[in-house]
Amino acid sequence: MKKFALIGHNISYSLSPLIHGEIFRKMGLDATYELISVEKQELPLLAERLRRDYDGFNVTKPHKENIIPFLDGQPPKSVNTVRIENGKMFGFSTDGYGFTKDLKICFGDIGKIGGDALILGAGGVARVIIEELKNQGFEVYVWNRTRDKAEKLCEEFGVRFTRLQDIKPDLVVNCTSCGLRKGENPLVGADDDGTVRNLLDRHRVKWAYDTIYSPPQTDFLYCNRASKTANGLGMLILQAIESDRIMCGFDIDEMLEREIYNELMDKLTSKIARNI
Repeated sequence: MKKFALIGHNISYSLSPLIHGEIFRKMGLDATYELISVEKQELPLLAERLRRDYDGFNVTKPHKENIIPFLDGQPPKSVNTVRIENGKMFGFSTDGYGFTKDLKICFGDIGKIGGDALILGAGGVARVIIEELKNQGFEVYVWNRTRDKAEKLCEEFGVRFTRLQDIKPDLVVNCTSCGLRKGENPLVGADDDGTVRNLLDRHRVKWAYDTIYSPPQTDFLYCNRASKTANGLGMLILQAIESDRIMCGFDIDEMLEREIYNELMDKLTSKIARNI
């Protein structure tokens, strides 16, 4: 039996065991998946245990960058998947795959249309999504409450910082945690005259995507309800499928991947609704 895990901190809420368990079942794999909550200072000992006793593991906040010193090869700057092979640990990121694939499922092939894309946030998820949208041909802009952090990210990726008042985007992607609680909306702030409002409310975006999946309808999505909207549940599922493909080494075709996606979307949407 193969052993896999998710490492992070305070992750008892995670849907990952359910998601990966369903993927293992559909792929006919004899495998277990557990949650391991760990502090940063405990990572050295945990890394050795994982290297010795596990076949792979996923990584979530706050350790997507913290895990990198313990990996072999040349991992990306943010890691969510680790394959263990012959005592070596190799890091990957499948978040970009999950986002791009779900964007296409939810909104169609909008990369062919292109336009201006606004990224809200400057953390690890924003980093991945900026690169994906640039590759699709979007003109990418970044806004973050901490401007210095956003400007460093913009310089790294060759994109531009913007104030919310100064842009009329076609696509807006929320990569912040603002929205996990009711009443939070990253688009709400003070205008130049001091008025607190939705800073994009004079412009209707075409597409709004929130990487948050619980609650399924955030205030960010609600204020863009005239647009096509989607939450991050599909991204979570698709990055997990790709992660398991890397860790387990199986092949999966488009039809089976979509079947697993649809089944998990139905199952998890119901579960999240019951828990709100």
